Amino acid sequence: MNYGLTTTSAAASSGTSTTTASQPKQDYASGTDTPATTETGFTFNRRTRTFIPGAPHHHGVHKRSNRTANISERQATANRKSTSRPFQPAVREASSQLIAKEIDSAYAILNNQNFIGAEKAFRIILTDNWGELTTFEKENTTVGLARSLKEQTREKQIEACSLLEELRLEGKLSWFGASTICNLDLTLSLCEEALGKQLEAETRLLKLRRVSPNADERALCKSSRYYPADINNARLWQSMGKNTQAERLLLNVKADLIERLQSEPSAAIAPKLQKYLDSVNMALVRLWEVMNKHESAEKLLLIMSRKHPNDSEEALCKPCGHLDTDLTLVRLWQIKGKNNRAEKLLLNMSGKRPGASEEELCKPCRKHDIDLTLVRHWELTGKNKLAEKLLLKMSGKHPDASEEILCKPCWQRKIDLTLVRHWAANGKHSLSERLLLNMIHKHPDDDEDILCEPSGHHDIDLARAKIWQDMDKTERAERLLLNMSAKPLNDSEESLCKPSGHHDIDLALARLWQIMGKHERAERLLLNMSGKQPGASEEILFQPCWKNVIDLTLVRQWDVMGKYKWSEKLLLNMSGKSSCASEQELCRACGHNDIDLALVLLWEKLEKHELAEKLLLNMSGKSANDSEESLCIPFGQHDIDLALVRLWEMMGKHEWAGRLLRRCCDLYHTNECEYTLLCFSAGQAGFMEMIGNYPETANTLLVTSIHYFNLACKQITNDDPESGKDSLEKALEIVESILKKYPLYTGAYSQKAHCLRMLGRGEQEWREWFEKAASLDPGRLYKEKTDLWRNNEATALLKLRSLKV
Repeated sequence: MNYGLTTTSAAASSGTSTTTASQPKQDYASGTDTPATTETGFTFNRRTRTFIPGAPHHHGVHKRSNRTANISERQATANRKSTSRPFQPAVREASSQLIAKEIDSAYAILNNQNFIGAEKAFRIILTDNWGELTTFEKENTTVGLARSLKEQTREKQIEACSLLEELRLEGKLSWFGASTICNLDLTLSLCEEALGKQLEAETRLLKLRRVSPNADERALCKSSRYYPADINNARLWQSMGKNTQAERLLLNVKADLIERLQSEPSAAIAPKLQKYLDSVNMALVRLWEVMNKHESAEKLLLIMSRKHPNDSEEALCKPCGHLDTDLTLVRLWQIKGKNNRAEKLLLNMSGKRPGASEEELCKPCRKHDIDLTLVRHWELTGKNKLAEKLLLKMSGKHPDASEEILCKPCWQRKIDLTLVRHWAANGKHSLSERLLLNMIHKHPDDDEDILCEPSGHHDIDLARAKIWQDMDKTERAERLLLNMSAKPLNDSEESLCKPSGHHDIDLALARLWQIMGKHERAERLLLNMSGKQPGASEEILFQPCWKNVIDLTLVRQWDVMGKYKWSEKLLLNMSGKSSCASEQELCRACGHNDIDLALVLLWEKLEKHELAEKLLLNMSGKSANDSEESLCIPFGQHDIDLALVRLWEMMGKHEWAGRLLRRCCDLYHTNECEYTLLCFSAGQAGFMEMIGNYPETANTLLVTSIHYFNLACKQITNDDPESGKDSLEKALEIVESILKKYPLYTGAYSQKAHCLRMLGRGEQEWREWFEKAASLDPGRLYKEKTDLWRNNEATALLKLRSLKV
């Protein structure tokens, strides 16, 4: 047997499982390691499948909750039914089988991630069959209900916790304080994590693993042989930034599983152990991605796929047959810049040939996960025409169809929303808006009250708010988001800034308020989401809430408000560092790229370039003492390498930046790399020949305008103002054509402002364009610090002023 080196299904790999009405008791996978206090009395069905933990599918055997609505009324009804007929064993057996099928059906709905449908199914079972359910079935159904609630709103997550906590009071506790009701604490820990109670979830998992929270790291990271709890504990530690502990625990669990499989290869429990091992391997891959251990992650994925790094390209790009493993390998190759290899694997998974015709390439393979991953890959690599054509074919449409047909939903929401996002990214906002409105049976000409009424589908409504935000319909977007939060537009400031409990809605509203210039309101909402008050002490304000998306949004808000020191202190705390630490400690990579890169960008803004460079080099596994050749070799992570390119350009290390950038373009083949190279070459000889190889897009037009602007700056600096003026007129002409073709392209507004200022237009005129750009994207001022072509602008402006004098 290939221990830990094979995968089962995608569900098993990702740590999910299906469940029948007869669910096994808490399994420590060993007859000798079972807790002293366990419940017995159930005969387990042979149909039962293995429980493998992993978000969002966790379930177990649970007792009923006293919170179930109208419980006494249902019991009374059940009793009346039972006493009105004689005892009939055959009828009771048939009823029991029917209930078992209903529970199986409800879990099938849950495992298909239809959480609202699953909630309804579980509630019906509890309501209609309460008097006929066994204790086992009541427990199993209640936990299914809790699981379906956990994946919905904050209010329902709180209800799930209450159901499980009250259920917990009815059972016994082990010596370590863990519930002996099978899988109850495992599910409850997931609910607590969903509510941001990570410490409570961690304590609960440690008790399940029979480990004291005060134990040393060796004991904390030892396999407990209750593998679901071990795997969930490692995943929780990863989300808490405890990557080293998570890695050590997973490696110990893996070693334990391999040892048991080698010693008992033919044991009845071997298939179950193998599934746990598959889950551990996938958890390790994802952890190593976060820890930048991409070589280790790739090697493990290849072993799991029964491949070897030295295999031929053809063999490496052949699917292994396990969807989750193949798609994870695609994503890893994208991160490492192996985009050609990733595309080849995706095409093979789709049953297509890499050199096939466009018609064949854009034919859906009917496996949506593969097709949509291919769409995103083509978007990443600049093949937008292929991406759109495949999406339209998935929707049953043709690119040449009328707008009415193009904007008709295919009623497969994932496809429709991907098409909405694709159109928006390519400047086709009106098509995106119309498709979204058609999905909820509304029309652009409807009354404002109707348009701003939530549809009940958060993903569609959030997409609508984002499209309206991009289309500068900010008041409409705000009204929709407030309606989704159940807040009137004229509510008090305190009420408006109170979180709704839906983080995605609250974050969208905070970002919208940033764009609308309502910075104090955005800050107050974000602080409330973090559990802080605006007037709190600095110690409290700078303490992370450990939800990175909230913390990083707050960092950006403070940037926009000019509170850079606050941003820095929060980021350092998120990195586990002190502002008083040594330079070596400050520049240590924390293991979370989003946090480290945010700190790099902040240090750029604060002109702490040496610190930013040292941190980026540490993230890249390089040292300032390395040779120039070594420093200019891409690390293998797109975002880190390009951040280093931009930083070196700002620091005046143009040769290093250019060398690394060209190598990145050869490695990654992404839109961002190509665009950065074009910006880098703007104003230089050979640019127009280079730009001729690219199709006309908003990006290429903007870079061409930048080219003439940069050329004008050089000409003015070299005492040739007349040629400089001609170049500026060309730059302005091109940027005005962008605004006609792509009226929502934010970069064009800022570029026009630069052109007008250099041409000597009135301050009020060019400042209005800067303000427009800032309103569409409040982070632009932050981003402009890293643009490659701004360096000579100030010198040229000074030269023009001296000529006027």
